[in-house]
Amino acid sequence: MSTQLLEDRILPFTVDGLDIRGRVVRLGPSVRKILEAHKYPAAIENILSEAMGLTVALASSLKYDGIFSLQAISEGEGAGPIKALVSDITSEGGLRGYAGFDMDKLAALGTDVEPTVDNLLGTGRLAFTVDQGKHMQPYQGITALEPGSFSECAHSYFQSSEQLDSAFKIVHGESGICVVMIQRLPDETGNEEEAQEKWNHANIMLNSLTEKEMLDASLGLADLPYRLFHEDGVRVYETKTVHQECRCSEERLVSTLKGMPVPELDDMIEEGGTTVTCHFCSTDYAFSKERLAQLRDEKVAETSVKH
Repeated sequence: MSTQLLEDRILPFTVDGLDIRGRVVRLGPSVRKILEAHKYPAAIENILSEAMGLTVALASSLKYDGIFSLQAISEGEGAGPIKALVSDITSEGGLRGYAGFDMDKLAALGTDVEPTVDNLLGTGRLAFTVDQGKHMQPYQGITALEPGSFSECAHSYFQSSEQLDSAFKIVHGESGICVVMIQRLPDETGNEEEAQEKWNHANIMLNSLTEKEMLDASLGLADLPYRLFHEDGVRVYETKTVHQECRCSEERLVSTLKGMPVPELDDMIEEGGTTVTCHFCSTDYAFSKERLAQLRDEKVAETSVKH
């Protein structure tokens, strides 16, 4: 019997008695489509799944019109098998993800390698970016990759750079990914000791959630915050949906090809054409030598008109 997938939804909630806001994120079909396009090894699937869950949770807590992305780059002497990992989501809920890695380096770690940041990425940096289009300045936050999980990296970033206490619990299994995120709201009482006690209690309750509960598709999204915070005045809000969506297109690739130097286009033509494969969805776009010659001629004509 096949496992019931979690639905692709985000549920915002607040807990008045503890002065926190939060998100429950569940991802099923969207992530399965993304992973099936690549046939990644299990360790890569696991860490990319965690990154996508974290991406959706963080993006859903922001107000933006554009693209929120999480990008992890492995670099330096301590670099791991994954060279780069990218996950992003549009403000309309279109999710995609990709991991580029060195198969030999991964194989050297063995078949039972834990999918942690230190094992698979090693040293490097983690960037969070909000891109709202060419007329708006992108916002970017960068933090060093740290041992453990992406959620621990995000926790450190928010605490040091944003002065915002945040906590995450992320699990993944056959039914999909579930993330529960809580963030501490500014204390307006002036009683720091009481505020800290509330935050500590919220963390204890979050950590009491079991993996089974989080991945049980028969439990509704609202069941999780109600189970945790029913005594503290939990309120849930309208859910939002997520879906797998790649933004590649032949039109974009044509624009990229026409932006290349003419000698490089000539080389592709001499080689009989080229095929471009999208990193995110593995779709192949074939360009024959005749099509490339047409694009080159269009580029030359457009350039001569400009001059």
